[in-house]
Amino acid sequence: MVKKATIISRSLLKLIFGAGFILAAAWVLFFDLLKVRPSWSSWTGWPSFCLFAGLLFLMELLLVIQAARQKIRLANLLSDMTAKLPADIRERLPKKQKRATDKALRQLFELSFDQFLKEHQKQLREVASKEEMMTNISHDLRTPLTAIIGYLGLVVTPNTVMAKDDQQKYLETAYRKANQMKMLVEDLFEFAKLQSSQISLNINDFSLGDLFEQVLANYAVEAEKKGIQLTTQLAPELIVMAGDSEKLARVLINLLENALKYGNGASFIKFTGQERSDGKVEIRVVNNGPAIPKEAQKQLFDRFYRVESSRNTKTGGTGLGLSIVKGVIDKHHGKVRVESNDELTAFIITLPKKQEKEE
Repeated sequence: MVKKATIISRSLLKLIFGAGFILAAAWVLFFDLLKVRPSWSSWTGWPSFCLFAGLLFLMELLLVIQAARQKIRLANLLSDMTAKLPADIRERLPKKQKRATDKALRQLFELSFDQFLKEHQKQLREVASKEEMMTNISHDLRTPLTAIIGYLGLVVTPNTVMAKDDQQKYLETAYRKANQMKMLVEDLFEFAKLQSSQISLNINDFSLGDLFEQVLANYAVEAEKKGIQLTTQLAPELIVMAGDSEKLARVLINLLENALKYGNGASFIKFTGQERSDGKVEIRVVNNGPAIPKEAQKQLFDRFYRVESSRNTKTGGTGLGLSIVKGVIDKHHGKVRVESNDELTAFIITLPKKQEKEE
């Protein structure tokens, strides 16, 4: 940005060049055009020349000072505004401002307005997504609740003759629907905590291989029914890292459930872990199910986003699973991304091997 010293130095140069031009113009006017004799004996000579040049110089001085003060005010305003801008906008401004201060201010305004429009559009999309989410949640909660009330109503209705097998089937269905509701509420609760920054991490050292085995063991039966093989691979075989193992287990569970839910036709789901030379651990959850559309990959971790356009009871969900994944990984100062093609889909997590414990 233009500094105050730069503005003053430029004003002094302008004043010096202006003074030279005034002297030259006054000389031409008096001694060349008017043919005045250069003498101190009368006011038509040097005295009138000096008075005329002095008045012009005074006018120039006042104009230069006024212009310099205005530029300094604009420069101070530009500096104050730049200091309050987000880092991404400051990086887009030129490091050495070659333009005039008012043009730099206009450029800053255009960048800020452009950022405002982007943020405004983002907020509008989030509001629309939130409204859609509330509709989806109402549907997801109402559907199992209606089923629970219906099945339990059949069981507890007086004077109803019901076979014991039917009664057991209705109770099991009601229990399954109640668990479905419980999962939806837990997702909402976890997401709300992540958004309000009330969640804290319980940092401890843990074995990544043990965490993999613990998560996969809970889904072995479901994967076998779908003909999906669950495997792990670690390099090296023992990776001990720091983190909140319970919340990272939730991340792996969400990604595994996502693969089981949407990986139609997949034959395997694989957890891999690898230590990198930069002190980080790369975790991949890989499956060979259908590819995720390119346009969806950019929005996959956005709040409330769902890939499928229509909802059904088979997939269900609130669209918060991957948002929770990103929230937990962000809390661990890591990154998560997705790569997907016709052969493989991989969710890739990069985490620091060491974590600072929260006080």
